[in-house]
Amino acid sequence: MERQRVANSEWRVERQRIAGRQRLAISEWRLDKRQQEASRKWRIVSRQSPVANRQSPVAAASPVVNRQSPVATFRLAFTLTELLVAIAILSIMFTLLFIPMTQAFDNARRGRIMSELQNAADYALEIMVRELTQATEVLPQERVEQVDDNRVNPLNLLDDLDSGDDDTLSRIDFVVRAVKDDRLTPQNYQQAYTVITYYLRRADPSRQFQYLDVGNFPANRRQIFRAHWQPQGTSGTVAPEPTDRERDEQGRWKVTGAWIMPDLSQLQPFNPQRGGLISHTALTPPDIDVADLRFTVERRPESDERDRKPIAVVIEMTLRKPTPGAKAKGNNPNETDVPSLFVRRRVKVVLPNVP
Repeated sequence: MERQRVANSEWRVERQRIAGRQRLAISEWRLDKRQQEASRKWRIVSRQSPVANRQSPVAAASPVVNRQSPVATFRLAFTLTELLVAIAILSIMFTLLFIPMTQAFDNARRGRIMSELQNAADYALEIMVRELTQATEVLPQERVEQVDDNRVNPLNLLDDLDSGDDDTLSRIDFVVRAVKDDRLTPQNYQQAYTVITYYLRRADPSRQFQYLDVGNFPANRRQIFRAHWQPQGTSGTVAPEPTDRERDEQGRWKVTGAWIMPDLSQLQPFNPQRGGLISHTALTPPDIDVADLRFTVERRPESDERDRKPIAVVIEMTLRKPTPGAKAKGNNPNETDVPSLFVRRRVKVVLPNVP
């Protein structure tokens, strides 16, 4: 009996050992199942949203297992493949956005330049139209410089359009009556009269024309200038009009002195006894080039030249400015590789005050 009790107790102990091992194996199996289930759920979530979990499922990373929470945790990191894919996507997006943005910026710059050209043309025309309507006489444009009795030179302005050309249509001289107390006086303008001249000239007369900035040589473009002056005579008298001089064989009036000067800013300051320069201003800014300026005077159809009084003046103007990013063509600062931006104006001014 004693042996049987000992044997039964040993059998119970062994059975408990076997049961404990079974329970341990079952718990380990359940732990493995939980880890596998957690890993499966993480893979599903990572496929649906790559940024939903910031943990990278690197197989070589060693998980840290918590006995109370058997879910494995991993270190934060990006793989090289993910970084390369992100860089490639950003590069494509930047390329697709850069081209239309560049075009939009270029169009904005062109629009700004066109607005500047239009404003400059409107400003110059407004002044010229307002003063031409007050003109009492428009002097003939078919004029030449009288050097001596046997030699004449064509009227040549400081615009460098071409050498030796006749620039009579790029300049206009008209007489205005003297102004007193902001009113036009009825006095005879031949006794005391002033002249307003619009003409074309380089911004810096001492330098040649240059359209673009090249190196250390800044641009020297053409501008429209307004000169208000009184002809200088001798012995305290006002100089006569050029229409009082004889004409040459080509039918043009011979003129001297300030009537032929290419730069009226060189006139002597105004003197009430002898005349001179009253004011000299630029009607267009120096960064805008006046590509063309033409004054066409319409006169009455009379047989006598002196009876052909002017009735209207047609002003034609072309302003231009380099296109953004334009460069000199063939190292020539006067030619650009792309066309410049232009603004053209044409206005007809009726002369109501010409008798």
